[in-house]
Amino acid sequence: MSFNQNSQALVLPKQQEAEIYLSQGKLEAAYEICQSILEDSPNFSPAYNTQGKVLQAMGKIELAITNYRQAIQLNPQQIETHKILGDILVKQKQLSEAIACYETAIKYNPKVSLFHHKLGLVFIQLKNWDEAVNAFCHAIQFNPNFPWSYYKLGEALTQQKKLHQAVIAYQRSIEIKPDLYWSYQHLGKALIKQGKIDEAIAYYQDTLKQQPHLDIIHKLLADALVEKDQIDAAIPNYLKAIQLNPDSPWSHICLWEIFLKKDQWNEAIIIYHQAIKLNPNAFWLWTYLGKALVQQGDLERAITCYQQAIKIQPEIYELHKLLGDAFVKNNRWEAAANSYLQAISINPEISWADSGLSILLNVLHKTNKLDEAAKLYQKKIELNPQSILTYINLGQILTSQEKIDEATICYQTACYQKILKSHPNFMEKHWNLEQFQKAIRKPDFLIIGVGKGGTTSLYTYLTQHPQVLPPLLKEINFWSGNFAKGINWYLAHFPPIPKSENYLTGEASPGYFGNLEAATRIFSFFPKIKLIILFRNPIDRAISHYYHWVRLNKENRDLETAINYELEILENFRESSTFSLNHWQQNLYYLAPGVYIKFLQKWMAIFPKEQFLILKTEDFNINPPNVMQQVFKFLGLPDYQIPDYQKFNIGSYPDIKDAIRQKMGYFFQDSNHKLEEYLGMRFNWETSGR
Repeated sequence: MSFNQNSQALVLPKQQEAEIYLSQGKLEAAYEICQSILEDSPNFSPAYNTQGKVLQAMGKIELAITNYRQAIQLNPQQIETHKILGDILVKQKQLSEAIACYETAIKYNPKVSLFHHKLGLVFIQLKNWDEAVNAFCHAIQFNPNFPWSYYKLGEALTQQKKLHQAVIAYQRSIEIKPDLYWSYQHLGKALIKQGKIDEAIAYYQDTLKQQPHLDIIHKLLADALVEKDQIDAAIPNYLKAIQLNPDSPWSHICLWEIFLKKDQWNEAIIIYHQAIKLNPNAFWLWTYLGKALVQQGDLERAITCYQQAIKIQPEIYELHKLLGDAFVKNNRWEAAANSYLQAISINPEISWADSGLSILLNVLHKTNKLDEAAKLYQKKIELNPQSILTYINLGQILTSQEKIDEATICYQTACYQKILKSHPNFMEKHWNLEQFQKAIRKPDFLIIGVGKGGTTSLYTYLTQHPQVLPPLLKEINFWSGNFAKGINWYLAHFPPIPKSENYLTGEASPGYFGNLEAATRIFSFFPKIKLIILFRNPIDRAISHYYHWVRLNKENRDLETAINYELEILENFRESSTFSLNHWQQNLYYLAPGVYIKFLQKWMAIFPKEQFLILKTEDFNINPPNVMQQVFKFLGLPDYQIPDYQKFNIGSYPDIKDAIRQKMGYFFQDSNHKLEEYLGMRFNWETSGR
């Protein structure tokens, strides 16, 4: 039955009354009126629309969606209802249905810019860049003065690698809205991606002449100067950004990276003190001051800074962890344990790196708090039984207590949760938790080296392949340091893969390469396993390793002293057959691991050469897609395009004296030549470059 004009005249006043109540926040009254209208006039679509708004305001989203759909069914030309429903569906992550709503609204009124803009936003979420560009172009056509459409158009064009057009879009958004800071940032990035760093710098400088109060532009200018390695020129711009906006932490973070690179801790302390005077309630300033004081060895003052940061923001777990680290350096074990336990209580999903884990376990063992930590993790699992990292952390605690069987169950459960999240269809097809825990599992490949050679990036790219199921951890270090824990403990870190499925799994522990026991152990269990090695210029590897340990506070000598110490010892027994077995016991961390030929010959005496894939880190850095193609082919996987070749664990350090590089180059010259001869491949490692 159609809804005639007489009926409409009777219910329209009630409808308007419901809208008034809605605007006043009287939701129950508005809802009752709508219900009354619909009881008498079930085909009056505006009442469904209003009732949808009321239910939405009440937080009853599913009922609101039902009402909006009923309103549209009765009157498909209610354009605003299509938009409202589309907005809700976007929040509900029902993107395909949201697209249909916006497209219907456009069908009935194609000249409304906002509908095209919202459609473009959904396409961006779906990474459908062509459709997004088309939608934003239409939005701009019907409203050429809306800056956000230009900004989002620039974002989509950047993803399409149409950087010149993206720059134009960002520039237009800035012309319309000069305080649209994100456009400045993305404009600069687009110019830099085009290799136009000087143009980006000039653009920022011109902008600052007209608008010197924009702190974000000072920061972006400084970022671009850092990109050009003009560090000293960047520092004043970071300081100006801080002066203009002391509440923002980002310039402080960038400054910290500079101080780390240039080893300028006195300057850092002065600057952070000055910044704290301007903004004493900024917890991050106290945090960075504490970090700088740690670098200077002033632990008492650093502890005071961390405690002040915690007083301002007590629920940030990183602050408690930093405080615990400082207590450890000060040999205050009880205080350290309490700080670490507080960090765990706030966030049981802290990912403890290898060095951090060993420190944590040592502190908890010294203070007899391992049981307390285990109970804390168990309590957190009860609250969140799907927490992968909490299971892993509990497993590590139980392992340190030598409760291997309990730890194994934790790792299996965590592995089940991880694969269930990353590959739900695979899990649904093959396993429930009980079957998963009983199934046979094994690694198909190992990335065995070298440390500081790019193994984290390689592993991350490889585990993005749809037919690679990742283990619980990148580095399990079983075959080198954890062998006594037993093979079941190790295998619990991997997902089981049925023989009928063409999936692979494996791990990346670069410490294996320098451990000869690892080779024989692996062969005794998995003689057919495939082994991948990334070799980096050993000079660069050594320098990177040194500065990595400086950042971890495991090295307090200067680079030259550390290198000369190793050179003196190594020159005496470089040709010795015991070289590769002794180097760790001799505290030789930087140069000895780079004599690759010594280790490789031992590995290849155990495994056939065809089971190795040898890669150059330098090739990997220059052309990661080509190297990954080699890796996929070696593992028998179909080719796959990684969406984003982001680099991981990139360290920064000062320029190295030529004399040090030359010394190291002379030391490695003979072993590099032997490596090339042995493998029949050229590495072209020189004393220059990184």
